[in-house]
Parts: sequence; C-alpha cells; structure tokens
Amino acid sequence: MYHPYLKLIALPTLLTSSLLLVGLKQDTAEITNAQLNEQSVLAINWVQQSGEYQALTYQAFNIAKIVFDQAKAKRVKQPAVIVDIDETVLDNSAYQGGLIGTNSGFESSTWNKWVAAAKAKAVPGAVKFVNYVNNNGGTVFFISNRDRSSQKGSPNNDLEIATINNLKSVGFKGVNPKTVLLKGEFTKIIDGKENTSKQWRREAIENGKADGKKYTVIALIGDNLNDFDEKVGVTNQERRKSVEKYSNYYGIFDSVPNNKTIEPAYIALPNPMYGNWETGMYNPQAFKKQSPFELSPSEKEQQRKDSLVRWLSGK
Repeated sequence: MYHPYLKLIALPTLLTSSLLLVGLKQDTAEITNAQLNEQSVLAINWVQQSGEYQALTYQAFNIAKIVFDQAKAKRVKQPAVIVDIDETVLDNSAYQGGLIGTNSGFESSTWNKWVAAAKAKAVPGAVKFVNYVNNNGGTVFFISNRDRSSQKGSPNNDLEIATINNLKSVGFKGVNPKTVLLKGEFTKIIDGKENTSKQWRREAIENGKADGKKYTVIALIGDNLNDFDEKVGVTNQERRKSVEKYSNYYGIFDSVPNNKTIEPAYIALPNPMYGNWETGMYNPQAFKKQSPFELSPSEKEQQRKDSLVRWLSGK
C-alpha cells in the first residue's frame, strides 16, 4: 500500500462519528514527533524480525495461488490479479525504521528519495506467486498510489522507472509500464476535478485500455482495505462493518456459470506499521480540527491511548 499520508490527503473532511472518545482530555501534555515515532518500534521489529510475519505473508500468497488455480480450472478468460505494491509485494519497513530517532514523520520528499533509491526488498512469497501467475496464463498488474514523478506536474517519470527497476531487481517478472499503474494514470474528471482513484485503473485493465486486452480480475491483493474497496469507510467502526459485510470475499474466488459474473477474492497482507487503520482511530473534531493530518503528536498519542480496550487489575 502506498503510504496513507499521501493516499488520504484528498479525502473529504471527516464527519463526526461514533468514534467520539468519552472523557477525551483537551489539555494533553506536549510530546514531540520523535516520541510518537517510538511507538512504532515494536511494529517495525515485528515486520523485520518475526517468523510470524513471514508465515502470514506466505499464507496469503498460498491462498492467492489456490484462487488463481480455481479460476484457471473454471476456464476464466484472461485472468488477472491486481496487487498493491507497498507492504504488499515490496517491503518498505526500512523507510519506517529510518524515522525512528528523528523528529520527522512521513514526508513526501523523504519518501520519494526512498522510492528513487529502489532498495525495497520483496515481501516473502510475493515473487514466487507473481511469477507463477505470469508463467501460467495469467497476468499480474501492480496498482499503487505512488507518484510517477518526484516533481509535481512533471512529465519526468523518474519514480515510475525506479519502481519498475526495484520490482525487477528483486525478481518479479512481467513488470513494465503497462502492468505498473501508478497515481495519475487513467484518471477521470469528476465535478471539475481530477480523480485519481484506483477504481479507474482497475477498469482500464478490465476494458482493455491498460494494454489492449480485456481481463477478468479474479483477485485483489493488498495491505489496506482501500485496496479492495475505496468506499470502505473512514472510521475504524465503518471499516470493520465493511469487513463483516464482505467477509465471504476474503480468500474466496466466486463465479457463476458461463463466467457472467466474477467476484474477485480479497487477500489481505499484514501491516501494523501504518495505514488507514491508524487515521481511522482519530477523531479530529474532538480537538476542533477538520482532518487527522492537523492533529499534533500529543493529540494523536492521546487518541491512540483512549482507543484502547483495557482491563485494569482489581477493578
């Protein structure tokens, strides 16, 4: 998944929701962004060090292989799998780790430098799965909200080139400008503004605009619920309800006779480091602010703690 602080920047103003935290203190003690970063140390260590993280990624791609094989057995025409890039097939935990010990949060300038360096490693199991699909009659498309260029509005596709080079360097096959679709490709004008939703790139794959062939999408793979449905909701309460509603989609490919209707499987990868789940905890209106990006480190810390379900001994 592309980092949420770029992915969410265009979201409409959050509405006051049932996430309003009872007893929220408005006079939180000031802390620095460096202190807030320290709360991510264990999550980053888990991704980089634990066997459990590896087990879950291998499990996800093993399920994805089963889904693809089922689609092939049902003779689905031109089967395609859509994968997100960041924290789905490429591991950017080194960038997250680089923020520890600094007073900086996520910034597009440092993120773009990381993308340009093309040093991300492959997520365990991703290369084997992607190459299996591409070698067995399917096609994998990489849809990400990474920017194509490090300079806004520039025709220079330096970040797209770097992303393609990074994917190739760790072993992915079938990687080219037609299969790697980044932010700004196949956009639509809605209410006079350019809309860069992933939905339009998925439609381009299905209607043949991506590479001249019409594909049937049989699986969506990502580390964020928004990789499956961008209307999943903003608050975590809304997002959890969406998961309940579509629980039968996770890990399951479904089709009706003659392939008239295809419901792609949703396959989720673990990412405890960042994501829409984090901003889903925040209620900026409690601090008379409109967006979670306006919250100070102290306000974020307070809401992180107030979101916890706790058992206190002796009470």
